[in-house]
Amino acid sequence: MGGSSNPLSQDSNPSNSVLEINPSNLSGLLKLPPSKSHSMRWLTLASMDNNPTRILMWEVGEDVQALIDCLSSLGIEWDGEVMRGGELRQPSSTLDCKNSGTALRFLIGQAATCDFKIVLDGDSSLRARSSLLLPESLGVEVATKSNDCEYPMEITGPFNLESVEIDVSKTSQFHSSILLMTPRTNGFSITTKGDAVSRNHSELTWDLCKRTGAEIPGKPWIVSCPDVIIPPDASMMAFAKLANLGVENAPDSSESIGHLLDNTELRDSNDLITPMAAWLALGEGGTITGAKHAAYKESNRITRTADLLSQFSIKSTINSDGLSIRGGQQPKKPDGIVKTYDDHRIQMTAILLASICGGLVEGSDLHKVAWPSYLDQLIDCGLDVTVHP
Repeated sequence: MGGSSNPLSQDSNPSNSVLEINPSNLSGLLKLPPSKSHSMRWLTLASMDNNPTRILMWEVGEDVQALIDCLSSLGIEWDGEVMRGGELRQPSSTLDCKNSGTALRFLIGQAATCDFKIVLDGDSSLRARSSLLLPESLGVEVATKSNDCEYPMEITGPFNLESVEIDVSKTSQFHSSILLMTPRTNGFSITTKGDAVSRNHSELTWDLCKRTGAEIPGKPWIVSCPDVIIPPDASMMAFAKLANLGVENAPDSSESIGHLLDNTELRDSNDLITPMAAWLALGEGGTITGAKHAAYKESNRITRTADLLSQFSIKSTINSDGLSIRGGQQPKKPDGIVKTYDDHRIQMTAILLASICGGLVEGSDLHKVAWPSYLDQLIDCGLDVTVHP
């Protein structure tokens, strides 16, 4: 392959094994994972309900598990199905959010309400994502425990501001975190600034808050959670479309959080950018817009998506807020190992492109962040793959 007699000897992340994928004929149905967006909001709300809340998820991804583990370290009870919330207690060690920016940011809000120190950290991918704006906006004491990184991040509350203003132009997670911390406060006013992105995620947060008793943003309420069955993750429909596979548990449109596969304007659904770019290249082409905030995900998903396509000899053009992709292109087997930049959606897209032309893909477990059974389900649908340590 290319200029190397042994592609598996090329430099790649040593912590990741490599997938060797041969051209495959895929057929069958996929079962979408539970929605991370719903799971993490319900878990955070249930952690403030003194009564038990049953939260049913047919599988649990690593991001959701990271939040569960951190809440458990804060004294919240979880038995795998039922959560019993209450007051937070000081953890005995650093809270490891692993790859989950959502867990980190939701926990910053919770930590800000405490009158003791809480230290938050994560993996190298999470450490590359800034979250300082959130604790600074909350007026709590924040210290970084590294000279060259804002993590591990030490938060010392308690929060006592009467008003909070938060920038929503790069992520909705800060706004959601502030809404979700409200029951642990004495109340405050909330204002937002900037051109809001991922608005449906903020709306989902507030909708779930109202379902637990909230009436006015920033006004505390006694949280009362219903038992919930987490709906399927609508954003993962993009991978089924790219694979040309059916879905056995298609989400209801009311729970899609704006993940509409026929809309290439991604202001409210930037998670779609990578698989969408791939299927546009294979199909009729098009221009993805409104995805400027995709630069603040696990990787800069605009530039990394373009790079992923390039590794498969697919051409694209980076625009100010997205990508333009010519249609009718066919992927070619890459030389060497396909880089996926510790980003699960880039790895998941790379797997499906390699299923067409073959290839070596780094990060055999990255999909487990959000969809633990993804690779196993694809194997059941005919994917020819070997895992190399």
